[in-house]
This record gives sequence, C-alpha cells and structure tokens, in this order.
Amino acid sequence: MLSEARKKYIDSINKNNIVAFRNSEHIYSGKVLEVVGKYATIQTPNGSIFYVDKYKDVVWVKNGSKWPVGIFNALKRSKKG
Repeated sequence: MLSEARKKYIDSINKNNIVAFRNSEHIYSGKVLEVVGKYATIQTPNGSIFYVDKYKDVVWVKNGSKWPVGIFNALKRSKKG
C-alpha cells in the first residue's frame, strides 16, 4: 500500500520526468518517454528502454537538481554491477 505522499508523486509522473526505478535487483535512472495507465516507458542514459509498473518499480521522482543521498548511493552501487 502506498502512502498518500508517494502516491501523489507517482501519479504526477509525466513525459520527460527523471526517475529512479527498480529492475530485478538493480536500480537505474532514466527519462520517462510515455505514461499509459499504471505503466511507464523509461529510457536510460545509454539508450535502453524499460517498461515498468510505476507503482511497484519507481523508487524516486527527481524534482530538483540532485538525488537524495540514499537513492544516489543505490544508483552508484547498481552501476558497479
């Protein structure tokens, strides 16, 4: 079950938002290309395209210029593979 604040941010995801999302055990970042219902199409900086359930897989919606420390560290750890 989603908290009200999280649901508000997830529902506000639009095209061109930058998000952090979960795919299996890794976390990636990417730009939202399209949102249809509860699913989002996201393109990573290297050009990979993912189709994700925005309520289950989106970890963070980036609103400012920086990632929160916890999200940044998770992205960095996933990058090491």
